[in-house]
Amino acid sequence: MLVFSYAFPPLQVQMAPAVAKSMAGLGKHGVQVDVVCADTFSPFLARDESLLPYVEGHFGSVVRLKPSERLRERVWQRSFRLAQVPDLMGVLGRAALEALGAMDLASYTAVITWSPFHSINPVMVRLKRRHRNVRWIAQFSDPWDRNPLERHPLIRLWSRLHEPAAVRAADRIVHTSAHALELMMDRHPAAARRKAVVIPHAYEEALYPQRPKRREDVITLCHAGVLFGRRSPEPLFLALARVLEQRPSLRDRLRLDLVGVAPPEMLQTAAARALPEGLVRVVGTVGYLESLQRMYDADLLVLIEANTRHNLFLSSKLLDYLGANTPIVGLAPRGASEDILADVGCWHARPDDLDGIVQALRAALDYVSGDQTGPWCREDRRRSYDNREIAGRWLSLIAELSGA
Repeated sequence: MLVFSYAFPPLQVQMAPAVAKSMAGLGKHGVQVDVVCADTFSPFLARDESLLPYVEGHFGSVVRLKPSERLRERVWQRSFRLAQVPDLMGVLGRAALEALGAMDLASYTAVITWSPFHSINPVMVRLKRRHRNVRWIAQFSDPWDRNPLERHPLIRLWSRLHEPAAVRAADRIVHTSAHALELMMDRHPAAARRKAVVIPHAYEEALYPQRPKRREDVITLCHAGVLFGRRSPEPLFLALARVLEQRPSLRDRLRLDLVGVAPPEMLQTAAARALPEGLVRVVGTVGYLESLQRMYDADLLVLIEANTRHNLFLSSKLLDYLGANTPIVGLAPRGASEDILADVGCWHARPDDLDGIVQALRAALDYVSGDQTGPWCREDRRRSYDNREIAGRWLSLIAELSGA
């Protein structure tokens, strides 16, 4: 297999670990996987090298792309705003075509592309015109056209113009959630729907510490990820305050670690200030493997999704949580993440349901502070998201596409 994804380690973007874990699962079934990906060619692109040993152990050749020096100077140094249309990887189109065109594509069973750097898809449309026998599986981690989180008018226009050609050219289309798939397919012919499937993200058990979990004198709650806008800890703060009112014995026994970006204004609200001093601790941004270690050692993981009417996105972080095998409380609206939380049997409530969040927190705290020895979730369902199991679903799709 050939994986063509701009998001791949050591690029420090959210989808890079998700691509590596899911595609490494194919190797556990004996598939050789080569990669064409983006290099960290700009100061705007951060690096996280913690996954490089994992990549070296699970993938074959890895070709890393850089734009020409002339193009980089023109676009990146003179107009960062222009470089965002359609996305930060749009400057790699020519280099990608040249690299792919120089490869023996006929030797691969299929090419799998991964978004959400959607500028990758027009590259494959052009490649399919030149190499009609190449089988293309297009994976969409996020919706493309009509993405509800995209506000840039030029990007929205670009997406509207380019999505139809990619949907027609792709041999199979993969989404991580049925909700995102339905958003795309309700604007395309029935033939497009027939080639679309849902395959979720995966976790990789080998990336977590292979030791007993560390225990502290306090019950540690952990949220990992970026907080912004409607993805706010405010409902969690309000619920924690109510739990502490009901159970004052917990006031000195709880700590909430915020691992990642937490805007200061979110920590200065009345609800945040009402919590005991020292209960909330901002850890800041850490490397990917360290974030997994913190998930593993926590007593309770908290998922906070944006308070929206309908969430189309399946958070790859939720799969990292499942891999840690640490109890989870999820604050998620109707949609993809809520579906997984319910499937696995995690405690969860919607972000606007304060009573529900309080109830979920109390139940989870009862579990982690008690003497329960039974599983905290449906273990068989949790393990179904292991990357070897998810890779089996990819292999079924590939076999069906290739007629094997």
